[in-house]
Amino acid sequence: MFNLIHCEFLKLKKSYLFLTIAIIILLPPILLYIKWHAEYNLIIWDMYLFQEEGCMTLINLPMYVFISSYIYTREFSYNTAQTLFSYSISRTKIFISKLLTILIMTGCIMILQLLFTALAGLLVPHEPFTMGIVLGHLKMNIYILVAQYAILPIAIFIAQASRNIILPMVYGGIITVFNMCVPQIKVRIIEYLAITYPIQIMNNSFKTNIYNQDIMIINNSIPLPSVSIVLAISTFIIGITMCIAYYLKTDIT
Repeated sequence: MFNLIHCEFLKLKKSYLFLTIAIIILLPPILLYIKWHAEYNLIIWDMYLFQEEGCMTLINLPMYVFISSYIYTREFSYNTAQTLFSYSISRTKIFISKLLTILIMTGCIMILQLLFTALAGLLVPHEPFTMGIVLGHLKMNIYILVAQYAILPIAIFIAQASRNIILPMVYGGIITVFNMCVPQIKVRIIEYLAITYPIQIMNNSFKTNIYNQDIMIINNSIPLPSVSIVLAISTFIIGITMCIAYYLKTDIT
């Protein structure tokens, strides 16, 4: 399995995917640093990181969809599927190796985003940067990442069925636009839609300080109710099952 994952990274190394990801990771922290350097005298970490995380929560899902669809469709785009599936390796292992590659990449992206945002903030006057701040925001980002994993198999399935990245990107764009409207939607059913869980986690993890109107992270917050966690897990399992079933039966011609 390790060799399969290593091969996936070697194939990606020859593309412009890593360069594209690097630009997306670095650009928001740079722009946020410029804004805070010009407008504020002191960085308040919760407010500063909240702005970055809110932006990246909306940007990351389309980026993860693009990464996933690219990894799963490149074999068909480059006409190498026949060669790949002729190896003495089961399609299930090939699918899982691609999935693990995506999970590793997206996990690294999340950590790098938080790291570069924090490093940029340290370059200007700031309040003490404590371990509590690091752990609080890291925990919240992990919750958001896991919530995004729950709906990622749907994009993978669309990519497998269409064999291109256009339809999955449409899917990612629709979800992003919908999530931008979530704060204005007061219908209770929103709480049960897995596509809104990343935004819900953001909303449940922060509160407004009533004294000075600052945004503060809630260290002991409950990111999602139990029913939502069950729905997220169910969505992931059903999506992965559909993907593997289709991957095993798909025609490579």
